Amino acid sequence: MSADRFSRLASLLAATVLLAGCGGGGGAVPAGTQAAAPAGNGRGTARFTITIPKANASSASARRSPRYVSPATASMTVSIVTNPGGTSQVNETAGLTPTSNGCSSTLASTVCTLEVSLPPGSYNAALATYDGANATGNELSQGQLIDFTIIAGQANTIALTLSGIPASLQVAGAAFPVTGSLSGGFTLYGAAAQKLVVEALDPDGNVIVGPGAPTFTVAESSGSGFTITNPTTTSPNSVTLTPPGTNGTAEIFSLTAAYGDNTCTLAGAVCSTTFSVKNDVQSLFVANVTGGNVTEYAPPYTGTPVTISNSLSEPWTLAMDASQNLFVADESNNTVTEYAPPYTNAPTATISTGIDSPERMTLNAAGDLFVSNYSSSAVTEYAPPYTAAPTSITNTVAHPESLALSTSGELFVGNLTTNKVTGYTSPYTGAPAVTISSGISYPNALIFDSAGDLFVANQVGETVTEYASPYTGSPKATITSGINGPISLALDPLGHLFVANHANNTVTEYASPYTGAPLTTIPASSGLDQPAALVLDGAGNLFVANQAADTVLVFAPPYTGTPTTISTGLTDPTALQLTP
Repeated sequence: MSADRFSRLASLLAATVLLAGCGGGGGAVPAGTQAAAPAGNGRGTARFTITIPKANASSASARRSPRYVSPATASMTVSIVTNPGGTSQVNETAGLTPTSNGCSSTLASTVCTLEVSLPPGSYNAALATYDGANATGNELSQGQLIDFTIIAGQANTIALTLSGIPASLQVAGAAFPVTGSLSGGFTLYGAAAQKLVVEALDPDGNVIVGPGAPTFTVAESSGSGFTITNPTTTSPNSVTLTPPGTNGTAEIFSLTAAYGDNTCTLAGAVCSTTFSVKNDVQSLFVANVTGGNVTEYAPPYTGTPVTISNSLSEPWTLAMDASQNLFVADESNNTVTEYAPPYTNAPTATISTGIDSPERMTLNAAGDLFVSNYSSSAVTEYAPPYTAAPTSITNTVAHPESLALSTSGELFVGNLTTNKVTGYTSPYTGAPAVTISSGISYPNALIFDSAGDLFVANQVGETVTEYASPYTGSPKATITSGINGPISLALDPLGHLFVANHANNTVTEYASPYTGAPLTTIPASSGLDQPAALVLDGAGNLFVANQAADTVLVFAPPYTGTPTTISTGLTDPTALQLTP
């Protein structure tokens, strides 16, 4: 049996301690624009601008019944909560008169601006308008939701108007579990009910709010399985969809905007559209290294698993392609086996040529499989159907522990014994195009964010370092606060980074620019015990494999509550994989 990475780490840590003793060692964003905001404070700005057309305005967008643009509209409240989680962040009131703070006036309209500083994240703003200052008068409209995202160092402008002819209708997911777009369709992850935000936009891309906004209805157009809850008076643009909890179920819905006057008959008015939603229910796979099997769990993950043991001895790491074929790297057998759904039959392929203590795997869009082979200091590449001899990458590779593919298709390798990360361009067999050494110390996990930045977990160095393209020179950021034996990394859609700290039994979460204290720390008291692997599902739930406790813990956002514990069938879990 080959030595596992934790035994190797113990030896390296012992050497490091001796050296030190001798003095050595070392959404969706709504319509609007983005502009620069003060950088370096780890926060961003939500800039709400609202246009109030005047009664004598001659623009086409203002040719609506006067009752929709009442000159009595004097103020607006903005209540911002985190999404997901619903934690209140801001409750602000903005005046909407020509003499109000932050307002300017022309012959055609009054434009008012409210700026709010927020930490990076996803948010919902609930808007209400009043005919009195400071929300002391009658409520003219209430509860309209605006979904937006804050990025550190940037300002997100949310452009609103109190009236206008709808030039388009917009649909956006109001939480992590809903991804996609109106044109391309939405995917709703999991079995829980989720909200969609529906809005009408004028020809300038402003969201129509207040008394001038339409009422909305959503109806089934084709398909079945989802349950619809339409908007209410208090939630006038929020639609709730309850999925069937059956993977792959899809429906097409029709969205209709209605007005109390003839707005929808005016030239250019768009008052209906359609959109599709697919339900995605992800299964979880766990590699049990001493159990000699892989266990598969269906949501809610607490039931009896399906056990995959055919041809397995010491499964160490997992990978899955777009067709949900599962690849299992077996350290003691020096093989990689491929299993097709339902996974319990004999492998569809067994790869042994070139495999020597396989540590990590990754797949590219073409289905090519890359395997890091620790003992032979090589990375091998296999093309479907994986029966031909591999292409071998050995140039500057030294005990490869980690792999990651960049957004442009470059292959990056973490080399333990040389404390370097090397990057290779296709066909990968030549000298590395990139060599990173600054800040690298036992690089045992790599991950790329959507912008192409590379994050490296340096287990002996007790840091996570971030590198921007072209990845040369010093790190863009070095994370030290809360880091202790980092061994696995995960990123959510907002760019929040999660780190499994194997040495102190914690998981820490960081927001851009990553250099401050952790956004969240999940403590050992939650049940963490040698966390070895992390993965996030489409709903933002965090799965943590606890090697010493023989458990997998599932934490729902914002990750501070009591986790769901998976224990049935688990023995020494070291790797996790969710169906895509």
